[in-house]
Amino acid sequence: MDIFSHERDWNGGETAIAFGMFDGVHLGHRQLIEATCQAAKTKGLTSVVFTFSNHPLSIITPDRIPDGLDTAGEKLNDIARCGADAVIMRPFDADFASLSAEQFVENIVHAMHPRVFVIGFNYSFGAKGRGRAEDMRRLGMQYGVETRIIGRVEIGGETVSSSRIRQALLEGDPELAAEMLGRPYRIEGKVESGKHLGRRLGFPTANLSFPAGKLLPRYGVYACMAQVDGREYAAAVNVGVHPTAPEGAPTIEAFLLDYPGESLYDETLMLEFRHFIRPEQRFESLDSLRAEVLRNCEQVATLLRRDR
Repeated sequence: MDIFSHERDWNGGETAIAFGMFDGVHLGHRQLIEATCQAAKTKGLTSVVFTFSNHPLSIITPDRIPDGLDTAGEKLNDIARCGADAVIMRPFDADFASLSAEQFVENIVHAMHPRVFVIGFNYSFGAKGRGRAEDMRRLGMQYGVETRIIGRVEIGGETVSSSRIRQALLEGDPELAAEMLGRPYRIEGKVESGKHLGRRLGFPTANLSFPAGKLLPRYGVYACMAQVDGREYAAAVNVGVHPTAPEGAPTIEAFLLDYPGESLYDETLMLEFRHFIRPEQRFESLDSLRAEVLRNCEQVATLLRRDR
């Protein structure tokens, strides 16, 4: 998949273009991208995903930026897996935010030679998001561009959306989040030195340095699958501040149940959040915490065996 940082860098031929933020590349996003790829294949075009390298709210209302479901690299990998030929990861800046709906479409038409636009039913574009799906259809027709509008994807009678996935994770429901994402929610980072509380309890943990701006799920204990050095391990993971021994910022501490090595320092670790075990809680002593951790590890092993 080719990656461009601006529409003016496009040097290919005619295109079918999918538009959106694509945070998480969930089931609704996948349907949209796959429709774009199909349109491109049918008409002999190049399939392109047009998205942004930063959240539009970082320019419009910086204090309202939501934590992301994907890093930029994860988003690119997910888009590539959907089969797109190319992606435009454009910076969303003040000049772009000021374009009217008409100017937005004119800019894309002149830069990327589109024949098909593919958008979601609730897509908005142009200054203050005033352009809507039917506006895209109307404006596209002026340039001979067909617009295909993809309807909502529902799970449990509600629309799949990035905001609903965030809410599920913040409520401790990784199963629902995974259903909407089409995969488990994941966090990847380097293992670094932590509080060493797990070692004191007899359960040495890997302290994950997680990406800034990445959504942390509800504080508590999770059953996760951990991937390191090309292999998978069941893991009991604590997200939060350790109420029994609180110090500093929130952490992600992973105990890999069957890891054969002694240390994971400086390794890259990816966690898939499968099940929520319990919320964070304060224990009266380290001994009572140790007993609960042992019980949680048994729960994790049982749940992940059932997943196989």
